[in-house]
Amino acid sequence: MAEPQTAPAIQAVQIWSDALAILQHSSAITPRAKGWLEGVTPEAVFGTTIVLCVVNGSTQQALQGEMNGPLLTALKMVTGVDMFPAFKIVPPSEPTPTDSVEPPSVRRSQTTPQQGTGSAPVQTSSPSPVPHDVAADHATATQGVLPAGTDPIAPSSRPAVDTMTMPSAAPAAAATDEAPGAYPVNSHKAILDPATHLNKNATFDTFVPGDSNRFARTVALAVAEGSGRDFNPLCIYGGSGLGKTHLLNAIGNYALVKTPSVKVRYVTSEEFTNEFIEALQTPNQSQGQIADFNRRYREVDVLLIDDIQFLGGKEATLEQFFHTFNSLYQANKRIVIASDVAPKNLKGFEARLISRFESGLTVDIKPPDLETRIAILRMMASMSHSNIPYDALDLIAERFTENIRELEGALTRVTAVASLSNQPVSRALAEQTLQDFFTTDVEVKPTDIIGQVAKYFHLTFDDLVGRARTKNVALARQVAMYLAREMTSMSLVDIGEVFGGRDHTTVMHAYTRITGEMQEKQEIYNYVMELTVRLKQGSTD
Repeated sequence: MAEPQTAPAIQAVQIWSDALAILQHSSAITPRAKGWLEGVTPEAVFGTTIVLCVVNGSTQQALQGEMNGPLLTALKMVTGVDMFPAFKIVPPSEPTPTDSVEPPSVRRSQTTPQQGTGSAPVQTSSPSPVPHDVAADHATATQGVLPAGTDPIAPSSRPAVDTMTMPSAAPAAAATDEAPGAYPVNSHKAILDPATHLNKNATFDTFVPGDSNRFARTVALAVAEGSGRDFNPLCIYGGSGLGKTHLLNAIGNYALVKTPSVKVRYVTSEEFTNEFIEALQTPNQSQGQIADFNRRYREVDVLLIDDIQFLGGKEATLEQFFHTFNSLYQANKRIVIASDVAPKNLKGFEARLISRFESGLTVDIKPPDLETRIAILRMMASMSHSNIPYDALDLIAERFTENIRELEGALTRVTAVASLSNQPVSRALAEQTLQDFFTTDVEVKPTDIIGQVAKYFHLTFDDLVGRARTKNVALARQVAMYLAREMTSMSLVDIGEVFGGRDHTTVMHAYTRITGEMQEKQEIYNYVMELTVRLKQGSTD
């Protein structure tokens, strides 16, 4: 059942009003610290996340730092559950030179004072307690919401403040100034820092956590804060397009915000190789250039190297990297490495270097589940100020399951078509635009179903057709039987024969059970939907 259109915004205002009253009357917070609260405006609530608009980065840092504990306590007192604030920087329409220096308590003449205890601060640029862009961002909330009980930003294993909202951008009100058919795309693309090579848009705020990546994100945040010294080096591995590069950049950006004087360098293995080759090119100057190269990499405090697997077999470059690694490691500098495979599976690397990689912490990132994919798409749409119905985003999330780049490409294509044709995005438009990507007439064989289900549940073909009756195997087998019944014309008897000569009543029981649990358990529904899409796309490899 869809929530009322303005429910997320109204709920945010109510929660923040009560939390603000608690914070303002708290004797544990200094009057100066309470001044930061005047620069906060609630925007919306999504599950256990409340989006708070702040006027600048200084306010955000204060709320994530000295105010973090009292803020979380107040939110829990009001809601009865652990709430996690996500911050969105929305500068005032007429910024003053002191915006990034003084807390609001020092600038009372530039803001309208609070009107009564517990009320949200009223800013001169926005007389309404609900931010101007809420209607635009959530106007389509009734067209498709996550099922009850589904939280795309699950709170488990989060750090104290788990932000996942859009980064600093133009005032959000600008989103409503565009023509109805206009969908600005790619506004979240990389903004590279020439000194550090970091993408400024890749932050922890814009990294959507899910079961597939939450541990990697938590560890990365610890490294960025400087508390994860035991995780040095940190090795992050996983398939293409799953967020490894994003985490590397987020670590660097966070470290610089916390300690502006820290020296950070992000580099891909290709860039590292090219810089080393250039340093060797001119014989007469090579010694000086090598010295510059060494200084450039060995004097940093945080080295972030991406796609390390491409250094495999490049003996001279690996030798140089080995010494660079040792120099930084012995100086207790932070090293973070990203790869498409676990360190032990790297090809063309000497054992001495692999052993050093494994001396720290190795974490993996897996493909995002359905809820995380939906949350990622909503994040992308918000960052682009695109007013897209939830059911259209749900369609994309259901159809593209492998990685985040697929999701981004699909969303970009849909919004581009909508903009060019001057029509609103809808589920029907998304289906039509992306139909070339969908292969629905694939002949599905029972062996394909068993193989795909086994792969999905990290089992083997023999597990599903064998006699094992452990809980995970039994569930996977029943899902496979359900899909075989749904996607083939085989009889119950024939399906039973494929599954190791089982009786047709076993198949019928499995079909009935999965049918019922799909109505009751979101998890089972997600399993079946994702596997159905993969099988229709012919993804059986």
